Amino acid sequence: VPVHELTMIMSIALRFIPTLIEETDKIMSAQKARGADFESGNLMEKAKALVPILVPLFISAFRRADELATAMECRCYHGGEGRTKLHVLKYERRDYVALTLGLVILAGVIALRAFGL
Repeated sequence: VPVHELTMIMSIALRFIPTLIEETDKIMSAQKARGADFESGNLMEKAKALVPILVPLFISAFRRADELATAMECRCYHGGEGRTKLHVLKYERRDYVALTLGLVILAGVIALRAFGL
């Protein structure tokens, strides 16, 4: 099961839900300003009244999806292939030696500045 791809699809879909709701509100407001009526009529008339909302909404959603795909391509996104794994760093002997050497040098510089040399 391609878990990485499925989680990417779900996270993108969840991220765009508020955007699509906002876009739907804008389109409905624009259609109402043009005289569209979404409340009156039977079920078929209400369904037909939704077409002027759904068409621009789908066009906008496809445009956003295309922009997102282009942005992901530009950033060289390849999905689960070649992803790096977490490598826990641990202090080794050479790290402690480097730290001690750095502290000795720092202390020497401070001591020389304190004596005005």
